[in-house]
Amino acid sequence: MHFELHRIRSHELIREADEYRLFQQVRKAKPAPKATTADTSRPTQRRLPARLRG
Repeated sequence: MHFELHRIRSHELIREADEYRLFQQVRKAKPAPKATTADTSRPTQRRLPARLRG
């Protein structure tokens, strides 16, 4: 049981790390955003890496 939980959590952490790396790559590749009006722009929701969330 304990091993199974550890394995599942490990997969979750790996997936979250992959998502975070992909997000970082996309963020670096994007050109500077153009100015937009306040009503059309929304802040991007970002998740902290699992190791920082606790």
